[in-house]
Amino acid sequence: MDCNEVLEQLSEFLDESARAELCRAIEQHLSQCHGCRFYVDSVKKTIVLYQSDREVAVPVAVSAQLRAALVREYRAARKDD
Repeated sequence: MDCNEVLEQLSEFLDESARAELCRAIEQHLSQCHGCRFYVDSVKKTIVLYQSDREVAVPVAVSAQLRAALVREYRAARKDD
């Protein structure tokens, strides 16, 4: 299994009802590929945060960067209209 196949099958892998052979193949790939392991871990953490009821404190600098990026995207989209 290569990186593209892992990404294509990721939602099924993260689903609790995934086939055992798929899980084994992806876990084997993850044991050897740092990039995919990092990506899958990030997706898992995002899912946990999304499903939790707790608020997550975002650092002021990150919040400001996100706000600036959203403003740029909004302005770019309006130019295209």
